[in-house]
Amino acid sequence: MFANSKNIFQCRMVYLFASLSTLGITPIAIARVFRGELLNAALDVFIILAAVYSAFYTYQKGQVTPKIANVTAIFYSLGAIIVIYLNEPFFIFWIFPILIANFLLLNPSPALVVNLVAIIAIIPMAARLESNIQLFSVISSLLMCATMAYSFARLTQRQQNLLEGYATQDVLTQLGNRRAMDLDLALAIADFTRSQAPACLILLDLDLFKHVNDTYGHATGDKALTDLADILIMRSRKTDRVFRYGGEEFVLLVRNTGLNNSLAIAEQLREHIAANLKTPAGNLTASFGCAQLHENETYEEWFERADKALYRAKQQGRNCVVAAD
Repeated sequence: MFANSKNIFQCRMVYLFASLSTLGITPIAIARVFRGELLNAALDVFIILAAVYSAFYTYQKGQVTPKIANVTAIFYSLGAIIVIYLNEPFFIFWIFPILIANFLLLNPSPALVVNLVAIIAIIPMAARLESNIQLFSVISSLLMCATMAYSFARLTQRQQNLLEGYATQDVLTQLGNRRAMDLDLALAIADFTRSQAPACLILLDLDLFKHVNDTYGHATGDKALTDLADILIMRSRKTDRVFRYGGEEFVLLVRNTGLNNSLAIAEQLREHIAANLKTPAGNLTASFGCAQLHENETYEEWFERADKALYRAKQQGRNCVVAAD
């Protein structure tokens, strides 16, 4: 969701740059032709065509790819520098919108590097200004503009990361929530469809958890849930994904793993939980249901089979692992 909104914003920026370049530079290019400044006019036309091509390429792809973002940022920066050198120092003002545009197209750190290179590149041209005071003023204003744009870009990036965390993270356990699980399961299904990479779902539910909540209060229950989350994170592999589905029910997505191995993982978790998940009511246990993704199976069908296996584990006396049919 957030990645898509960022992509839409970047696409609009590319379209905006192309529109502004066309509207703003075309009259200048025409005027240069009439004045006989054919080299400068050719450069202006080249900038316009490149901007339009970037917008057309972005429209065709439906997104701003890293390649087009990098090429566009470098091209605009280089174009502005060439324009400055082919004209008078007065044209240094062209670099200011480029400093802002780079932070809209690139991540903050690469944009900062590109901007610093651009500023350094125009220093010889700025040295041709009438006085050192003008030179110092121009360089200082460029650095201030780049610094403020960088600070704003970093702040925006941090806020986006926080929002992504709030949208995909369970507040209590800090595990992935159902939204995050939906995204990861969709990726697992896509991988399986493309390369037959196996994947298994492991559903687990704490046994008799309602008794803990009712007898000792929700604070004790919450502590048990966070302790369980710590166990799942500690005992799972780096490639596994752990989610809190709701209440006392949790989900593990184990990638590149067949059913037998996932059953072994679930059994190890079951034993560790029974031995280490302590509450005032005594150690808690958990029931497990495992299902391997099948050919042409939907997300809902896959999850339903794992959930039915978990239900059978409850029926068989709890604190056990059951494989889906």
